[in-house]
Amino acid sequence: MKHAALSLSATHARHPADEQGPPTQVEGAQPDPISRYSDQPMDWRTRFVGLSGTTAVFLLVAAATLLTWQLARPTVVPKPLAVNLLPLAAPTEPTQDVPEGPRQIEQEQQSQEREEQPVLPEIMNPRVSPVTRPTPPKEQSRAADPVPETTAPKSLAAPPADQASSNSEATWEALLLAHLERYRRYPAAARARREQGVAHVRFRMTRDGQVLSSEIIRSSGSSALDRAALDTLRRAQPLPAVPATRPAPLELAVPVEFFLNR
Repeated sequence: MKHAALSLSATHARHPADEQGPPTQVEGAQPDPISRYSDQPMDWRTRFVGLSGTTAVFLLVAAATLLTWQLARPTVVPKPLAVNLLPLAAPTEPTQDVPEGPRQIEQEQQSQEREEQPVLPEIMNPRVSPVTRPTPPKEQSRAADPVPETTAPKSLAAPPADQASSNSEATWEALLLAHLERYRRYPAAARARREQGVAHVRFRMTRDGQVLSSEIIRSSGSSALDRAALDTLRRAQPLPAVPATRPAPLELAVPVEFFLNR
């Protein structure tokens, strides 16, 4: 019992500093900034909220800067262009041998011109008789006149066949281009994106107008326009029949242009 009384009295003992009460604050003195918030809890939640707010403000500033930079970028306005289908290159015409008769005539005419040129200044000379010099060219020209009468029919017999074949080939090429023109379509998506360019298409066709193969040998820079050029051949089958003057199967190359507002 005596030990219990001693422990009880020890628990109720007070320190002398506790009896003095809270320290008095001097009037007019500024409070310590650190001691102002010293009574607030500084746990991990408070620190996490502060760090999250700082990060959010940084992200908002970065997003606003990126959006302003994208809006300030200049936009490139494409030039207005048009849609055209270029015709096929005209075939090179074979060189024809000139008959011997016209060559001789041209050589004689050139020799006559060369002989006549020195005669003209001599006519103005009073020492030379103007009657004797002009007579030889007239005799030569009269002698040369019957030559084209005999050789002209021989030289004129060949050109009509070649001219007819070239005319038929030109007519067939024009017919082929007009046929492809009716089946060409400008893609709506490419038109909306203002895509333009030239697609060079090479294809092989049979004599009756069936396309055996087709490929892009030079791209227009747009996959949509390249597909549109190949679709033109697919829709246009059968093509106009190949004339008998050309071999079959025939291989051709067609440049297809896609331009806007030209």
